[in-house]
Amino acid sequence: MQTKEYFLLCEREDQMNYHFGFSWKGLIIFLLPMIPNIFYFLIPSSDISGNHANSHLILDVLEHGSQAIFFFLLIFVVRKQASEVRCPYIIGMAIMLIFYYGLWILYFTGNANSIIFLGMAVLPVVYFILAEIWLQNYLAIIPTVLFGIVHVINTYLSIAN
Repeated sequence: MQTKEYFLLCEREDQMNYHFGFSWKGLIIFLLPMIPNIFYFLIPSSDISGNHANSHLILDVLEHGSQAIFFFLLIFVVRKQASEVRCPYIIGMAIMLIFYYGLWILYFTGNANSIIFLGMAVLPVVYFILAEIWLQNYLAIIPTVLFGIVHVINTYLSIAN
């Protein structure tokens, strides 16, 4: 029974054993949702959503600042214990990433609407939070949640313009 509970929770006994280092898992986790952004910058888009100048300076600073903080924490603050590969969080991450890529495909094929854009703002945040729980990098969750809130607000404001 205890093995099953261990598998379901994917947690270790010493939850606060952090140190500075480098996490390949954290880097890969961060880069996977960024792949569609490469195509976004390489493929010219006729969609108006990317053409508006953003006039929300404070929101931009909060969004990019919290993104930089969670990026740093995800990659450079690590746990001594290894994370289980067979874990429900991995399944959740994969589902979020697949749906996120699907939304990008809809975007690139000209089928984007406000729901698609908001989904593109929410899904990677859920993916990152699941990854942070899986890596037991609980310090990164707070800036990720802040990033998510501001990212959704910024996306909504861009759609409204």
